[in-house]
Amino acid sequence: MHEDVTYDFNGVKHIRRGSHVRAVTGDEFAVFQVLKELETLGNWGEVRDLCEAQIQKTPEWLTPYLCAGVAYANLGQDERAIPRLQHVEEMATDNPNYAAAGRILSELRRHRE
Repeated sequence: MHEDVTYDFNGVKHIRRGSHVRAVTGDEFAVFQVLKELETLGNWGEVRDLCEAQIQKTPEWLTPYLCAGVAYANLGQDERAIPRLQHVEEMATDNPNYAAAGRILSELRRHRE
């Protein structure tokens, strides 16, 4: 039977197998806690590095893309921020947890004009 895996904004993993769904607070949830702390401290290089590693590990979880985009923007690397934020905007549909991606993208695009 096929498993469908999705992630909440905060890294909680949901595994659906048929009609059975279970939620797991594993590594991603712990990474989210670290990301929040690093963002609060403004350690954008560390946020970027952690997010890029996490994207390789769990490419279906959108939060590292958003946080990487924010980190790149704060590091003045708009050309790296934009693709990460565009990915979030395309994949998150109407999820309000990821609405910041669209706002930041608009701001970055205005600066490029």
